[in-house]
Amino acid sequence: MFLVLFNFGLCVCVWVWVCGCVQSVPVYLSEMAPAKYRGALNIMFQLAITFGILCANLINYGTGRLSPWGWRVSLGLAAVPAMIMTVGSALLPDTPNSMIERGEREKGKQMLQKIRGIQDVSMEYDDIVQASETAKLVEHPWRNILQRRYRPHLVMAVMIPLFQQLTGINAIMFYAPVLFQTIGFTNDAALYSAVITGGVNVLATFVSIALVDKVGRRTLFLEAGVQMFISQVTHKNKRRRNTTQYEEEKSK
Repeated sequence: MFLVLFNFGLCVCVWVWVCGCVQSVPVYLSEMAPAKYRGALNIMFQLAITFGILCANLINYGTGRLSPWGWRVSLGLAAVPAMIMTVGSALLPDTPNSMIERGEREKGKQMLQKIRGIQDVSMEYDDIVQASETAKLVEHPWRNILQRRYRPHLVMAVMIPLFQQLTGINAIMFYAPVLFQTIGFTNDAALYSAVITGGVNVLATFVSIALVDKVGRRTLFLEAGVQMFISQVTHKNKRRRNTTQYEEEKSK
């Protein structure tokens, strides 16, 4: 019972920490970066995530040969980037936007001068102050967002990430070796296939970086939806055929 509760608590802590990082890092980058580099830095953040997944798959493939304690090495090595990120977060300065939002305008201006490397930041500083003052004038923001004129934006903001998760992308990325084993792969082949999946993930990120400003976000969004649909139907049919074949051989 203790082990079950411990594992449950550990999973909850990891989930909260990961979700907090995924949500806060893009905001932090956007507030610290100059306007002309914000898009590039957020794309690099996504690229870093996919590269990290690939590295994790490579580690799992390597430690999978260290039977029977290889999984302990793989799990323990995950503490290294977590420690680096924790220490690094403690050393990072606060953003000028956050300081100004809390009323610390002079500190916010000094921080803005420091991260920009120049003394004349009056234009950007005035924009941040004006945006902060405008935001404070909004009364009942949660009530306002439910108004009819904001309903399309609210639906898109909720349904797009919801359906993205319902496609099962996290399950596929997290449990790729297990999924490959269900369609007949051996343990080593399943781990190696997960490495290939991670590599394709990184490659697809590079393709998105190269095409996003040329073909547009909407085109990539539609193409990705069609591609996911075809891939999942193909995987489902393959798994069904293997299951049928396994049951026929078992009946013999």
